[in-house]
Amino acid sequence: MALPRMDSDPTAWAPQLTPASTLAEAWAHIRETGEPMAVVWRHGRPVGIVGAEALLDGIRIGRSGDPVATVMDYVAVHVDNRAGPGATLRQFRQAAWDWLRE
Repeated sequence: MALPRMDSDPTAWAPQLTPASTLAEAWAHIRETGEPMAVVWRHGRPVGIVGAEALLDGIRIGRSGDPVATVMDYVAVHVDNRAGPGATLRQFRQAAWDWLRE
């Protein structure tokens, strides 16, 4: 199997990480892609980013089976550029609550 070019979209060939993916699965994904960070997806939309350092820190202290949501570095929020300020604020608020529940 030929690997894709490095400038291609890694999500097109690599399995997607979800908030429920384990730290070990996320670490394997990062090693496979060669990237220092990975996007975490939910229902086809990005919800966060997890870095190699956060994963390794968790794995080193025995948390390799914990969900990746517990160490996500950033929370990504989809914003519709046609939405008004109220709708945009609701999107950010919902993303924050979703992250806290994880």
